[in-house]
Amino acid sequence: MSKTLNLPEREKIQRISAVIRYAGDKLVRKFPILKRQNLLGALILLTSCFCFLLNSYLYIQGIMPAWLCFILNAFCTSFLHELEHDLIHNLYFGTRPFIQNTFMTIIWIFRGNLISPWYRKMIHMLHHREAGQTIDIEERLIGNGMKYGLKRLITMFDTALGWINFNELKQQIPQFSLKQIWGATFPIFIIFNVIWFSFLTHQGWKIINLIHTVVPPFPEWYIAIVNTLMIVYVGPNILRQGCLSFVSSNCHYYGDIKKADILKQTQVLQPWYLFPFQLFCFNFGGTHAIHHFVIDQPFYLRQFISPLAHAAMKKYGVRFNDIATFIRNNRYYDSASLVLS
Repeated sequence: MSKTLNLPEREKIQRISAVIRYAGDKLVRKFPILKRQNLLGALILLTSCFCFLLNSYLYIQGIMPAWLCFILNAFCTSFLHELEHDLIHNLYFGTRPFIQNTFMTIIWIFRGNLISPWYRKMIHMLHHREAGQTIDIEERLIGNGMKYGLKRLITMFDTALGWINFNELKQQIPQFSLKQIWGATFPIFIIFNVIWFSFLTHQGWKIINLIHTVVPPFPEWYIAIVNTLMIVYVGPNILRQGCLSFVSSNCHYYGDIKKADILKQTQVLQPWYLFPFQLFCFNFGGTHAIHHFVIDQPFYLRQFISPLAHAAMKKYGVRFNDIATFIRNNRYYDSASLVLS
């Protein structure tokens, strides 16, 4: 048996963290521009928003096809989501809260199907303290630990319908406040879902109208706006969030790991056939486990250093491509576990 397997878990965690920090520091020394995190954060924000608006304009003008605009805007908002996550950890403009709040407001507008970033900051800090535990609100809101079925699919892919789990979460998590979470939906999340459910209602009317003529629920001019926003805004964000929720909820373990056991909180989940999902969440399955060991590195740095980080993580026992998590409902331990290296 390898000597590394006999090391205390605390030492394994320290060694993995040391490798991650070494790799990050080495890359920053090689490319000094990486030291300018505020500048890079601002450039990512402006570039992503500009490309989103440009794609939308080209589609509205009939220059870009709907499918391409849809995909590109989903890709743009995936950068914005990662940027917000780094802002939550104060990796950009940490001493200038006005700029931070401005950035998070802009991101919330462009990526509107999530609750406010300030509520997300609170539950994300809880996530790092309680990952894998019953009270990890952030992961449980996207289906982590749930049995696969219609309820979990709805939870992962439609944040508005996630309320179907709220009573259960309220019973199990003292920190979960319905008042807080509903308050965190106003106004962006509300506006986003008015558009989304207007679209669904109109589609339902079209189906009913095939059988029996009924008065349309909305005027034509309103539906024209809704249909456009579905291509440039609502649809891309539903795709992005669905991919992220699917990957995130399955690369985290739940329910049977000890608190603060970083080795067992996450796995590296990046089999080739999940690439379409990874594309719209910036390879979350391949890089998020790195973040649990070292939280103060920006998302793009984690991607660059992932080969070296993965080597250390694999050496000291972090799981890779544990596909059986799908049938274990994200539990870590199971006699039928299948771990693919």
